[in-house]
Amino acid sequence: MDKVLFFKMGKFYELFEMDAHIGAKELDLQYMKGEQPHCGFPEKNFSMNVEKLARKGYRVLVVEQTETPEQLELRRKEKGSKDKVVKREVCAVVTRGTLTEGELLSGNPDASYMMALTEICYSNQNFERVFGVCVVDVATSRIILGQFGDDAECSSLCSLLTELKPVEIIKPAKSLSSDTERIISRHTRNILVNELVPVSEFWDAERTVIEVKAALKGINDQSSSKLPNILSHLVNKGEDGSLAVSAFGATLYYLKQAFLHETLLRFAKFESLPCSEFKRLLKSWLARPLFHVKSIKDRQDAVAALQGTNQPMALEFRKMLSRLPDMERLLTRMFSCSEANGRNANKVVLYEDAAKKQLQEFISALRGCDLMAKACSSLNVILQTVESEKLRYLLTNGEGLPDISSILQHFKNAFDWVEANNSGRIIPHEGADMDYDCACKKVKDIESSLKKELKEQRKVLGDASIKYVTVGKEAYLLEVPEHLRGSIPQAYELRSSKKGFYRYWTPNIKKLLVDLSQTQSEKESKLRSILQRLIGQFCEHHTKWRQLVSTIAELDVLISLAIARDFYEGPTCRPVILGSTSASEVPLLSAKGLGHPILRSDSLGKGSFVSNNISIGGSDHAQFILLTGPNMGGKSTLLRQVCLATILAQIGADVPAESFELSPVDRIFVRMGAKDRIMAGQSTFLTELSETALMLSSATRYSLVALDELGRGTSTSDGQAIAEAVLEHFVNKVECRGMFSTHYHRLAVDYEKDSKVSLCHMACKVGVGSEGVEEVTFLYRLTPGACPKSYGVNVARLAGLPEHVLQKAAAKSSEMEALYNKQRKKGCVESKESQRSTHAVLAGILNSINALMRSQDSTRISDLIRHQHEAARFLLEN
Repeated sequence: MDKVLFFKMGKFYELFEMDAHIGAKELDLQYMKGEQPHCGFPEKNFSMNVEKLARKGYRVLVVEQTETPEQLELRRKEKGSKDKVVKREVCAVVTRGTLTEGELLSGNPDASYMMALTEICYSNQNFERVFGVCVVDVATSRIILGQFGDDAECSSLCSLLTELKPVEIIKPAKSLSSDTERIISRHTRNILVNELVPVSEFWDAERTVIEVKAALKGINDQSSSKLPNILSHLVNKGEDGSLAVSAFGATLYYLKQAFLHETLLRFAKFESLPCSEFKRLLKSWLARPLFHVKSIKDRQDAVAALQGTNQPMALEFRKMLSRLPDMERLLTRMFSCSEANGRNANKVVLYEDAAKKQLQEFISALRGCDLMAKACSSLNVILQTVESEKLRYLLTNGEGLPDISSILQHFKNAFDWVEANNSGRIIPHEGADMDYDCACKKVKDIESSLKKELKEQRKVLGDASIKYVTVGKEAYLLEVPEHLRGSIPQAYELRSSKKGFYRYWTPNIKKLLVDLSQTQSEKESKLRSILQRLIGQFCEHHTKWRQLVSTIAELDVLISLAIARDFYEGPTCRPVILGSTSASEVPLLSAKGLGHPILRSDSLGKGSFVSNNISIGGSDHAQFILLTGPNMGGKSTLLRQVCLATILAQIGADVPAESFELSPVDRIFVRMGAKDRIMAGQSTFLTELSETALMLSSATRYSLVALDELGRGTSTSDGQAIAEAVLEHFVNKVECRGMFSTHYHRLAVDYEKDSKVSLCHMACKVGVGSEGVEEVTFLYRLTPGACPKSYGVNVARLAGLPEHVLQKAAAKSSEMEALYNKQRKKGCVESKESQRSTHAVLAGILNSINALMRSQDSTRISDLIRHQHEAARFLLEN
């Protein structure tokens, strides 16, 4: 009852009762006549309609017809069956995560991930938990397995959900912790949730291994049940891999109900977390930049090799690729239809020419593979002039590039691709298919025997004019002149006549025609199944096709990075990636003329983007920048610039700067912007501090921290205190690189003489407007020193607050600043007086101790002790 039923009725899929209402509402179907709610659509609209419902969160159960009316009648006669209805079977269950084809899927390059998740919680002082995860993209047969520990905030799970954006979740019913359930709901949108019964449906590791081995044994025709390497590795890890194996078992159980488990296992591409992917590869590179210095430099070398004089060849390569369909998904569809199951089963009755569509996709896959091979061959010429290890590996046959020329030539020789695509059927060339060749030979042998029979009859009857004719459906009729009728043997069967001629079948011709009919049927049968056999041959090389797509994807992304610099405004450079620093030295980040990879003067609408110089860490610079300046002065933009440039540098791309030096960053922590989780009972301030707590516990000396206005959600004193404590921890405990923008100007005073913190501000010019309201001109230039004010009233003016409100605000601001400065001066004076008093007390104690040492008077000694107690109390209180 939780599924919409597509019920096959002849050439239509029909929906009844409640499902009919869904079809009318969601698919704009028209109700059919009758008292029962009822609607439907033709077979050719299946993909479109099933995808529409799945995208909207429905589960669609497909019941196909597995018998024709003719087959029903034959069964009734042969077996004496009293059935009056053709057989039907459930052949598919389609959801968001099990879509493999459709118009929307073709137009959307993002993967539709299904994620199975299980966990164990440990109630120790860190409240750690361990997650087991299996992520599947059915459209590409990609399986990602992993098991990882997480903190109380589930930060790793949050990152995974944010990166992958799964469309379906599979979880053990009532088993996940409330924190995990909350994280899932918070970091996913419109997700389809599937709850499986623990153990019986959400299998444990032991049951999973048994089920997987049984499935693999069936797939491999009893020959092998060896587990895939990654799965085997997790099994061998025992408890450290059991949750991941269990998550895979739950996925397999779920996909078994959707008739997809065998195809997935047969052509699965297993990966371990952290994941990397292709076609969709650029997104993965951005989400997971490199950290290893040599890996970054290898990418940089490849990017550099695709620039300059080699760029025209790189652009031609991309132009060739622009004609490709989504090859990764197309290949997976070919792999899935290489075996008859689900809606592809041989017994399923499809009235539309489904085979023609399948043939066209097969030819498209062949042409795509051929085009990719030619594109790589055309780009190979750049290896003569460049020294990139990565490009040499990717473009060398037998290494990164699989040797597929002989395989493609086999399929080119097998049949005419153009003719087959146009006609919708394959006529294989001789030698392409042994079964078909054998059937053709049988037909030719019988036809040859019929020709011999004709020659024999001409000799017997003594007339060379005798010939074969076809009348209606009767072929190979022996046409004999009327004057020879008296010579015709009695065993000949008269079939028809015309003026001057009689037509006969000899006994031998009749026998040969029966044989011919059988062999022609066999030939036609072999012709109909030739596509399935050719696809099977194609899929035998699935590892090479996938490797080809992977190589093409990496080359495509490298070329994208090579040409990306042309879209930056201003100078660009190849970042200098530094090796490891000494334990006493903070890693370096230094940029000259740093621009922004996205913001340009034409998009800003006024002026040009202001580049900046910035240096953090290393032997010559403070490791943290404390950034002040006016509201809207560009502080947040600068923080983003630095983080974006770091990511670009560590994926191997050029950056928008005159120069850029970087010791690789292991993580970037960003606390920026205001947001709450009010439905979860978390205020903006609590959310902000929760994220800050994660930074404090997870950052290392190689991390980059960007904090924007921490502490603004509470009172000034509390907010400033928290901000200063956090900054102190990063500077003195973690010792990482970072930027801390703030409007708490007292922080600048406190860190004025700290060599580990550099005071900077975003420069501005201040003028006096009407009625004393300050007017600020932003210069967007990073400048040494602190800024004494935030000029918030100026922002109020820009926002359009009434003039009288602005004047009142300006007056109040001046009044408060004067009061603050007065209190501050008073505090300084009091502080000096306190210091003088303390010095006097200390001097008195020292003098008393000196006198005590010279005196033996007990009364005086007790007085001195009492004075020392009073002095100590004074020091403690002050």
